[in-house]
Amino acid sequence: MEPSARIAAVAPAFVERATATQLEDWLAYFEPDVVVLAGTEPARRASSALRRVTGDETVVFDPNGHDPRRGPRTVAGVQFVLAPTTDDLATVDPDGPAFVLSGLLSLDVDRAALSTSLDGLAAYREALGRAAAADTLVHLSVRLPAEYRREWDGLTVVGAGADAGVGDEPLVALDCVGDGQVLTRSLDRSNLGLQALDGVGDTRARRLREAGFGSRAAVAEASVETLAGLDGLGASSAGRIAESARAVADGAVVRRSDTPLPAGEPVFVDIETDGLTPTITWLVGVLDGTADDGTYRSFLQRDPDDPGGAIREFLAWYDAEAADRPVVAYNGWRFDFQVLGEHVAEYCPEFEPVWNAMDRFDPYRWAVRDDNAVLPGRTNKLEDVAAALCHETADTGLTGAAVARAYRAWMDDPSPETELDWERFDTYCEDDVRALATIWAALRGSDRVVSTAGTDAGTDDTTQGTLSDW
Repeated sequence: MEPSARIAAVAPAFVERATATQLEDWLAYFEPDVVVLAGTEPARRASSALRRVTGDETVVFDPNGHDPRRGPRTVAGVQFVLAPTTDDLATVDPDGPAFVLSGLLSLDVDRAALSTSLDGLAAYREALGRAAAADTLVHLSVRLPAEYRREWDGLTVVGAGADAGVGDEPLVALDCVGDGQVLTRSLDRSNLGLQALDGVGDTRARRLREAGFGSRAAVAEASVETLAGLDGLGASSAGRIAESARAVADGAVVRRSDTPLPAGEPVFVDIETDGLTPTITWLVGVLDGTADDGTYRSFLQRDPDDPGGAIREFLAWYDAEAADRPVVAYNGWRFDFQVLGEHVAEYCPEFEPVWNAMDRFDPYRWAVRDDNAVLPGRTNKLEDVAAALCHETADTGLTGAAVARAYRAWMDDPSPETELDWERFDTYCEDDVRALATIWAALRGSDRVVSTAGTDAGTDDTTQGTLSDW
């Protein structure tokens, strides 16, 4: 496995305004090896605050600082060059793979001419010298938004999180892998501190702190009656907040209704495609049994010219071996089931009777959208919920977006150079279905309704079930 180092990017304004609990939550969620301050101005206060809470083992980099850290360094086995100025680019080794982290590149958008250029590129390339020709380098700029990726004049340029944590912009982290991959992760500010509780926004968080409930654990220990007595809260809202706090504090599912789960032993399913608007489902991963002991089956299609191959194999197996058993997919109604249904109709319509007869179930919709349970994760993402339930994630160094990008590259040019590490990608899919089985077991074991809180959560912000979870 290639070494990997995580960079958390953050705007100085977030650090300066965040509560101690929010900063602690943010760092605990990402566990960064490097924290970089985005923006164009020195951030002495934010930099000092970060150094107080991160410890000596975490690199804090303010590229605009009075005396910023600079030059080559190895972090978690990965080579970096911290470059606050173009002069620091002279230290880049043209013969070694590395990530160059700076605030030297930004987008210049000419709206009149409908064109975009990369400001600072000419000076950047000149300062790199011989290293400008190295195809092993990845150039990260905190003045470019996360998810930005483009080749500019031979340079691989990736956004490191401009404005991260400001306004509606999520906090971001980049996993920089030794082979040159950059995997982006995000977290909304609403998932930090007391605001992570269902029904708690800025106003209610302030009221809770003023009443002495400064942490989620403190809220979890309070009675519903005590919370309901606070200004602006009633019994209904207090009940929902208490349920949410218990779920997070205890790392457990908290039921809100007696609505039953499907009967029978489920088949857990996860799919891999070529993106969010997929043209092919190239892997269907299936788990038959429990998270620890279930049998994993992989229906894999390596040929991009046969977009229905994996689905045909999966449905043939299901029809012969698992018919009448519920098929469970996390967030399935918004992705897996939707994509599979479309691809069955397009690529293998002979299996439509099998597909149409299938009993499909989405735990995310049942718990969150239909308000039957509170999930214990910091967010409602599969990996966060499963981690809160003590599922140990396989260390594949992949994300769904990275998997899709790699397969698209393979589709565009099936060759030895783009050949995927099929076993690694299959392990990533297997981990998802085992995480799903962990969540299912927790849902099935949570057969007691803790409170009878109603659905009126008031008008304050809520995090449970927001679209930003995805």
